[in-house]
Amino acid sequence: MKYIFIDESGDPEFYGTRKKLLVGTDGFQPYLLIGMIETDNRRRLRKTVLEFINNIKTDKLYNSIPSINKKNWYVHARNDHPEIRAKFFELLRNLEGYKAHIVVAKKELSIFENKHNSNPTEFYFDVLHHLLNGRFETQECHYKLYLSQRDKSSLPRFQEAVIKAMKLKKTNFPGSPVRCNLEIVPNTEMPELSIIDYLMWAVQRKLLKNESRYFDALENKYETILDLYEDKKKGSSI
Repeated sequence: MKYIFIDESGDPEFYGTRKKLLVGTDGFQPYLLIGMIETDNRRRLRKTVLEFINNIKTDKLYNSIPSINKKNWYVHARNDHPEIRAKFFELLRNLEGYKAHIVVAKKELSIFENKHNSNPTEFYFDVLHHLLNGRFETQECHYKLYLSQRDKSSLPRFQEAVIKAMKLKKTNFPGSPVRCNLEIVPNTEMPELSIIDYLMWAVQRKLLKNESRYFDALENKYETILDLYEDKKKGSSI
């Protein structure tokens, strides 16, 4: 059994309310990152993250931090207190048993208009397809894929991206030699998603802030980092 957990950082949007172009404004996210971890030892990853959460909640040094006391708090790099973030990065430096893959898509308006028909959902799932492409090489394996629940999440589009990655016809999906189960899940129910969330945050921090220490600390955890327009792999300028 192989488990795959997929999350995103940034967003696929180019336009805001009333079709206002966001490019060049403070609210514009210049990158869409979609990443995944794959593991055959889900139990260990889940147990490790849940133990971390429980330890934080029971530690008097940290459990008075307002964000920790929120209902359904989970580990999330962008929202976490800096001290919590540092502790989770230390945990990730020593955590084994998974492979991480990330696709970085710099948002170009001309590509969005011409390739994705100015449709953020098409853009999102095209990036997701590139992330999944080549990940289903072992036909004897049973894959379980969990996609983080977001506004653009769609089970039919998720299935379509997986089908394209398998290079199969849609009509063949139920009888595919590659066995897959797909689910769209909230982050609060899947602590494993916190791992890829932090790995993407480190890449995004380097891209946006030119702060590389988080990425450098975890560099050996990335199996691949693909830039859709530069076709860069691990060891690139990212």
